[in-house]
Amino acid sequence: MLFSILYVVQTLPGMAFIVWLELAHTTTDSAIDTVKAIIWGIAVVGGAALATTVSLVEVQELMLGTRDIINDWLQKRNEAAEAKGHAEGHEEGRVEGRTEMREEFLSWVGRRDTARENDEPFDEPPPGSDKPID
Repeated sequence: MLFSILYVVQTLPGMAFIVWLELAHTTTDSAIDTVKAIIWGIAVVGGAALATTVSLVEVQELMLGTRDIINDWLQKRNEAAEAKGHAEGHEEGRVEGRTEMREEFLSWVGRRDTARENDEPFDEPPPGSDKPID
């Protein structure tokens, strides 16, 4: 469809110009020479329009193909970055969780040792456990 539209848009004005030029500038040419000149001019305009139209349509197809290739590449790149970010975020969460648990446990040990030093009862369960300590 695009090809046909481009071809007609390029060809009709060129052909009209050739016909007008030949008819307006006929001086000593015979009718047959004028008809031959018009036919030759239309053939040249039609060939040039065909070549230009094919070039434009092919360039458009090339651009669309290039766009699709770049979009696919960017999508794969984004998916890989997203997967990597998710894995890194998951690992960061584990490290933060371990650090928090360690700090919680050390704090508990400190409270337990302080209670023992002061001969106070200590029945707080260790972090992560619901059991009381004996």
